[in-house]
Parts: sequence; C-alpha cells; structure tokens
Amino acid sequence: MKQSTKQSKMKSILLLGFMVLITFSMQSQEYSKEEINTKQTADQFFGYITAKDPEKIASMVSENVDWYIFESKYMPWTGHRSKREEVATLFKTLFSYFIDGSEKLEVKSFLLQGNEVAVFGTIERTVKKTGKHFKMPLAIHLKVENNLVSKFTIYEETLIIEKAFQK
Repeated sequence: MKQSTKQSKMKSILLLGFMVLITFSMQSQEYSKEEINTKQTADQFFGYITAKDPEKIASMVSENVDWYIFESKYMPWTGHRSKREEVATLFKTLFSYFIDGSEKLEVKSFLLQGNEVAVFGTIERTVKKTGKHFKMPLAIHLKVENNLVSKFTIYEETLIIEKAFQK
C-alpha cells in the first residue's frame, strides 16, 4: 500500500511538473506589442548595419543615446557616444578599416524582454592594413524607445581584434 501511494504521489508530481513546463513554454512564445516593436526595430537596425549604410544606421538611433564599445587605441570607433550624429561617423570609420565583403555576422540567438533585446552570435572580418582575418563571439545589448535605439552596448573580444590590427 505504501508503495502504491508513493508511486501515485510521484506520478502527480511529474504530471504537475510537466504541466508547468508546457505552460511556461507556451507563455515564452508569446510576445507583447512592445516586444514585437522592439524586435522589428532591432531587425531594421541590424539590416542597415549589414547594408553598411551609416546614415540609415544613425536614423535608427535616439538623438541622445547611451552608446558604448569597449575602448581600444587600435579601434577609433570605440568608446562612449551620446549623440546620433556621432553614430554615423563611428560606422563610416569602422567600415573603412575592414576589407569590404569580408564581414560575416551570424546571429545565433537573442533574448527579448520588454523594450530590450540581447543578441548573441559571431562576427568575422579582415583588417585592410594587415590582411589578418578574425572571427569571434559577441553579444549586443539594445534598448529601444519610441522605435529608436536608445542604448547600445557591445561585448566582444577586443584582444582578438587588436591582434588582427598588429603586423
């Protein structure tokens, strides 16, 4: 009798756990209107980056933005930026340092919550000056307000890029 009661309780716990997982899975696939707008804005923003259009990239950024790329003496596009017009200049500079067509950005996954999105993937490029090619993982955190990027932070392996810039 004790064995039967124990098995019954175990089945109930497993069933309850399964139901929680199903409910969580169903909920995690539903996005709010804000999340859908955030994803659409991020997609358009990254589309302009892929198209290498600095003016359109900047058009997707808030007039006052919190922009940060870890600073490096080898990479003049790095550091803090706070104005939209700085973003267009940043991308013009960035694009000028790499061999056109050597870029490959592969998005592996993303997390979306409210007006924030984190993108995870890899990027590869070839440096014009040295001819060195690199590939590295990266993560980008965006905050979107009024369909514009108001915060941009990139997490990348700066040392990998710096080595590619050295002869």
